[in-house]
Amino acid sequence: MTEPDSHLRDPGEFIAAVPAMLGFVPARSLVITVLRAASGESGRAAIDVVARMGLDNPGRVATGELVDRVASMCARGAALAVLALIVDDRATAPADRHRGVRFRKHRDLIGALEHRLDIEAVPLAGAWAVRAIGGELPWWSVLGPDRRGRQPDPATSLVTLKHVLEGRPMRASRDELIAAVAVNAVVRDKMPELLDAATEVATDRLAQAVRRGEPNFYSRAALRTVLERIADIEAGSLPNVAELAEVAVALRDPEVRDILFGLVPGAHARAAETLWLELTRALPDPDRAEAAMLLGYAAYARGDGPLAGVALEAALASDESHRMANLLDIGLQTGMPPERLHRLAEAGREAAADLGVDLRSEHP
Repeated sequence: MTEPDSHLRDPGEFIAAVPAMLGFVPARSLVITVLRAASGESGRAAIDVVARMGLDNPGRVATGELVDRVASMCARGAALAVLALIVDDRATAPADRHRGVRFRKHRDLIGALEHRLDIEAVPLAGAWAVRAIGGELPWWSVLGPDRRGRQPDPATSLVTLKHVLEGRPMRASRDELIAAVAVNAVVRDKMPELLDAATEVATDRLAQAVRRGEPNFYSRAALRTVLERIADIEAGSLPNVAELAEVAVALRDPEVRDILFGLVPGAHARAAETLWLELTRALPDPDRAEAAMLLGYAAYARGDGPLAGVALEAALASDESHRMANLLDIGLQTGMPPERLHRLAEAGREAAADLGVDLRSEHP
């Protein structure tokens, strides 16, 4: 097997790098790493997709669904190989006379994964298990010869250092991400009355547009409302609850929503993501779905798959039929690269230009 990176030739080094590659420390998880040919480097492999899947759903049906998800990631392109890591605090390391607690469950899971990958002609090049990821904690092989070792400190991993220098966030757990997008009940309970008031104002504006015979007047004004709040955030001021309600009503216009994809990537992407997060925490259903979808899109586009995942989960919990949230979630689950989302961004900028708005300007 070719190596994904000169610093990941040992299973312990690979395991220590997993939190940095995922963006958080996984627990009770199957972590899958898909390797593809390194660009311009014949005979070498590069890490293309790193995905985490929960282990808390037992049974053959759940196992089948899980391995099918892995296969779909491999089928998307020319995968060279797959690496698998099981993180399970209920397991014990094998000893000389005992294979360890949960060894059979882990072996069966890895066996099912290997069999499914054989259909795609993709080798499972390595599979290991740990109770947790941390310095000096044991790891052991689940596939192939019996191998064991100790993990180096994840904080000293060169992959971790690289991600920190690139400004990528590291979370202690996935629960930390879920808490970050959780609803603020105090704010949400104030929203219905404010949404009604904002809806009344928007209805009057739409009626005015109809009377003037200017169909773009309403969408242009709604877009300006959103962009003004983004500009406020860039100036250091978060929107108040009434302003969040105005933005939520503006996002009900599909044209405005689609235009806002055009902010990523760009000078205003970070401020926009902050606004989507504030809305996700503040809005009741189903308005919350639109904000959470935009948050998921923004995180996905900049390569933060973990945040994108929990944001899209929130969007679909708010509105399970939300078309764009479903499409983005499918893309994320199947390993679609973030670069593919740039087409949405370009279409958004073109639509904004049709309304006379330049999303690339320094002052939206």
